[in-house]
Amino acid sequence: MKSLLIILLIFLPVNAFGQLFKVVKVKGSVQGQVGTSEKWIEIKEGNTLDANTMLSTNDNSSVQLVANDLKFNLRESSAISTSAIKQMSVDELLLALALDDMMQAPKKNNDSDAKNTAVYGTNLNGNNGVFIKSNDFGIKRLNGAVQLAQVGLRESAVATAREIYRKYPEVKGITAYRLFFGQILVDLGLYQEAFEEYKSIQSLKLSTKEKEQVEETLEMLSKKIISEEK
Repeated sequence: MKSLLIILLIFLPVNAFGQLFKVVKVKGSVQGQVGTSEKWIEIKEGNTLDANTMLSTNDNSSVQLVANDLKFNLRESSAISTSAIKQMSVDELLLALALDDMMQAPKKNNDSDAKNTAVYGTNLNGNNGVFIKSNDFGIKRLNGAVQLAQVGLRESAVATAREIYRKYPEVKGITAYRLFFGQILVDLGLYQEAFEEYKSIQSLKLSTKEKEQVEETLEMLSKKIISEEK
C-alpha cells in the first residue's frame, strides 16, 4: 500500500503543492485556516495565500482569488481548501479516487449511505448546481466543491467531494449533492465509476422522481459499460 501511495504522489500535479493565491476582493466576513493551524484568521484584500489554506465564508460574504491564469470566487456559506482550486486531468482524477479509496475507513452496518442526512438550512437546487445555506462545515465544503464544477474545474470538484464524504460522512446522505457529482462522472465518460456511485445513491432515501432518475441512469450506464467491453 505504501508503494502505491508513493506512486500516486509522484503523479500529482506540481501546482497542487506550490500555487499561491492573491486575495483581490472580500465581501463581508471571510476566515482562513493556514496549514495545520486550528486558528481561524480574518482574510483581507491583498493577502497572499498558499496552497494549503482553508477558506470559509459566512452569510452574505464572498472572497475572490487569483492565481496565475485561475480566478475563483467563493460565495456565501461555503468553504474550500485552496489546494482544490486547480485544473486536473481525468487520469489525475482517477488517481485521486484510487488514493481516496485506500484511505476509506471500513464500512459499518449503519453506514450513512443507508439513510438521508437531516439538513438544517435553505436548499437552492437549480439547473447549474446545488446550494444549501447552512452552518454545517461539511455542507459548506460541498457548496465550495459545487462552485469548482461551475467554473469548469469538474475533475477537482469530484475529487474534493470524495474527500469531503470521507471526512464528513454525515453529509454523504444528502441526495442533491450526490446526484450532482454523480452526473459529472457521467459527463466525463467515467461510466464504471459513475455506475458505482449511482448504485450507492440508490440505497439512499429517494423521492419518486429521484428513484426514476437513478434507475434510468443506471440502465444507461450498464449499456455504456457493456458496449465498451465489446
